[in-house]
Amino acid sequence: MSANYSLRATEARQAARAEAGAMGITPDTISTLVDTFYGHVRADSDLGPVFEKAIGDDWEPHLATMKRFWSAIVFHDGGYAGRPMPAHMKLKPDIAPEHFGRWLALFEQTLEEIGASAAAKAAFLERANRIANSFQLHLFYSPYD
Repeated sequence: MSANYSLRATEARQAARAEAGAMGITPDTISTLVDTFYGHVRADSDLGPVFEKAIGDDWEPHLATMKRFWSAIVFHDGGYAGRPMPAHMKLKPDIAPEHFGRWLALFEQTLEEIGASAAAKAAFLERANRIANSFQLHLFYSPYD
C-alpha cells in the first residue's frame, strides 16, 4: 500500500510542477513573490506594525518559511509541514478582519508587480483567498454572535 501511495504522491507532485510550469511559476517566482510581498507588508501602515510585533527585526526565518509554504501549495513538494493557526491565534488581539482585505490587496498588487501570468495570478489569488477566509473563520467566527 505504501508503494502505491508513494507513486500517487510522486505523480501528484509531477502534475503540480507541470501545471505550475505551464503558468510560468518557478521556485524563483515564489521567492520573488514572497520577498516583494513582505516588503510591502513591512511598509504598510496597517499590517506593518502587526508583523513587526510578531517577527521583530529578523525576517529571514519568516521569509524562508513562507517560501516553503507557497512552494508546498504550488508544487505539492512537501516542504512545509507547519501549523500556522496556533501562531496566528497568539496574534488575535492585534488582528482585525479588515487586515485580511489589506493583505489580499497587497498580495494582488505584488502579483501584478512581479509580472505573474494571468493564470498564475488567478491560481495564487484563489489560494490566498481560501487561506484568508480560513484564518478569518478560525480567528473571528462565533456561532453566538
